[in-house]
Amino acid sequence: MRWVAFSSVFAGLTGYLVIFLATSTLGAERFQVFNVFWGLFFMVYGSLQGLMHETTRGVRQALARQSAEDDPTAEDLLTEPLRDSERAPEPHERVRPFRVSFAFGAVAAGLMLASSPLWAPIVLEPSHTALGIALLTVATGLAAVQAVFCGLVSGAGRWRMFGIFLTVEAFLRVLVALVAVMLADPIAGFMYATIAGIVMTPLTLAVSPAARRLIELRGDVRTREFVRRSLHAILAASAAAILVVGFPVLISAARPNADPVVIGNLLAAVTLTRAPVLTPITSFQNAIVVYFVDRVARGRRVVWVPVAIVLAVASIGAVLAWLIGPPIIQFMGPDFRVGGILLAALTFAAGFTGALYITGSAVLARERHGVYVTGWLLASAIALLLLVLVPGDAVATVLALMVGPVVGVLFHIFVGMRPGVGDAPAAPASGAAEELDPAPDGVTPER
Repeated sequence: MRWVAFSSVFAGLTGYLVIFLATSTLGAERFQVFNVFWGLFFMVYGSLQGLMHETTRGVRQALARQSAEDDPTAEDLLTEPLRDSERAPEPHERVRPFRVSFAFGAVAAGLMLASSPLWAPIVLEPSHTALGIALLTVATGLAAVQAVFCGLVSGAGRWRMFGIFLTVEAFLRVLVALVAVMLADPIAGFMYATIAGIVMTPLTLAVSPAARRLIELRGDVRTREFVRRSLHAILAASAAAILVVGFPVLISAARPNADPVVIGNLLAAVTLTRAPVLTPITSFQNAIVVYFVDRVARGRRVVWVPVAIVLAVASIGAVLAWLIGPPIIQFMGPDFRVGGILLAALTFAAGFTGALYITGSAVLARERHGVYVTGWLLASAIALLLLVLVPGDAVATVLALMVGPVVGVLFHIFVGMRPGVGDAPAAPASGAAEELDPAPDGVTPER
C-alpha cells in the first residue's frame, strides 16, 4: 500500500505543478479556458471511476471465492441448502470486465461526441473547438477502459503495479505540460497534457506480461449484472465529481458573460484553497467509511465530531489563507490578484464540501446509496442555481460552495441517517477474508 500512498501524493503535487505552469504561461484570462477543459475531463474521468470501484469489488470477491472453493475445509463449512440457494455463476458464466470495458468506452465516447453541441460552446474557445471535441471524445473512451484496468489491478492486490501506474500517469501529464510551455499555441499543449495519462493502459499492456495476464481475470457476476452495478457505481461517482472537479464547468456554464480575468482568478483561488481541506479526506475516504461501519449503531451522533473537526481545520486554514494567501496567488502570474478575505471565505467554504464527504461516507456505511447520490446531486444543483441567480462573481462562488454542500449534508444526516434505518451493526469480518491475497493464473498479489 505504500506504493499507492506515494503515488497519490505524487499525483497531487504534479497536478498542482501543471496548474502552476498553466497559470504562469497563459495568464488569468486564458487560464479559464484551460481550467474549464481540465475540469470537464476530470469530471468525466471521476465519474468513470465507478467502473474501477465495481471491477475492484467483483474481482476481489471472485478471487476470494476461488480461494474458498480450493480450501478442503470449505465443504465442512457450507450446508447443502445454502449452497443451492446462493450458488454463484459458474466460472465460464462470469464477466470478463476488460472485454466489457470497450463497450463502456464506445458508449461513453459516443455520448461525449453527440453532446458536444451542448458543452463545446461553454468549455472551448472557437479556435480550439474541433481539437477539444476530438481529444475529449477519444479520452473518454480510453478512460473507461483505463478505469476497468485499474480495477483489475487493485482487485488482484497488485499494489506496486497500481502505484507505478499512477505515478507514471502523473509524470506524463507534467512532461507534456512542460512541452506546452514552449509551444506557439500553449492552450493546445495544455489540452494534450490534460488527457495525456489515458495512454497508460495500452503502454502498460505493451511492456508488462503480468498486466496482460490481469486482463483475463473474471468478476463475480454475469455480464448483465456487472453492467447494471457499474452504471449505479458511475452515477454515484459522478455525483461527487460534478461539484468537486467539475466546479469550473459549473461556473462557466452559469456565468458565460463574466470577465474571463475575474473567472480565471476565482478558479485559481478555488483550486488552491480546496486542496488543504479536501485532499486528506478524499485520500482516506475508504478508511472513513470503515470508521462509520464500525459505529453504525450509534446513529446520527457519530458524524458530529468528524464534521466539527473538518470545519475546525477549515477555519484554521481560512485564517492562514487570509494572512499568506494573496502573495501565493500573485506568485502564479502577474494577472492573478485575489484578496485575503475572499481566499479565507473560499477556504472555509471548502470545509462544507469536506463535511459532505464525511456525511456521505456515513450514509454509505449504512448502505444508503441512493441517499448518498441524491445528497451530492442536491448540493450540485443548489450550487448551480446560486451561481446563476446571485449577483457578483465572487459572492456567488462563495455562496455556491457553502450553501450547496450544507443542503447535501443536512439531507444525508436527516434522511439517510434516520433512527432505525441501517442501524444494525456490521458483522465482523473473518480473519481469513482479511488476510486473503489469492494469486490464480500466475497473478501474484503485492502489499
